[in-house]
Amino acid sequence: MKTNIKPIKALCTVLAISGFSLSVHAIPIAGNLSLAGTVTMNGTSFLSATKFTSFEDVTVGGASALDGAYVGTSGAAVTVTPFTWSPPTASTPINPLWTFVSGGNIYSFDLSVLHMDYASPTGLLLSGLGTAHITGPGLDYTATTGTWDFSAQTQGLSTFTYSSTTVITPSSVPDGGSTVALFGASMIGLGLMGRKQKQSLA
Repeated sequence: MKTNIKPIKALCTVLAISGFSLSVHAIPIAGNLSLAGTVTMNGTSFLSATKFTSFEDVTVGGASALDGAYVGTSGAAVTVTPFTWSPPTASTPINPLWTFVSGGNIYSFDLSVLHMDYASPTGLLLSGLGTAHITGPGLDYTATTGTWDFSAQTQGLSTFTYSSTTVITPSSVPDGGSTVALFGASMIGLGLMGRKQKQSLA
């Protein structure tokens, strides 16, 4: 019985090329970002207050606090969405938690999980997980998971300064394009093995 190997080989070659193209153009976001500004909460103690009612005068931190995809964004004005931290699940997901524009590109971060790590009358530490986005002309960044940390100190005032950091580290798990490329390469290998087997039987 005659087996036609060529169509299978051609299909696998297309899959491999498509996978290579996807893995080249989809760029994971990586870098560290620092924000600072003023915030108002619904109380004067972090033990009795439950939410931030407004964020004002928030900007991206100095150049020394930035790296990776966030280099060059220092001083950009940031919009932060007010949220409830107690209980931590009251506001999540927050889409977006923060966003800003720099160099014609839009930077944002969606917070999906929020933790209250520490609270006292005058101090608060929050952390969370979310997804970073960067969009703009000529850019092809893929949404990337990252971590977020927030710290604040106040002396009995409802309005005070705060700082936060966002760290974006791409996962080591292959993306969809890499997976397709590996699948295509495997299928090509199977096709070649089939051809050799056919030749040995002839």
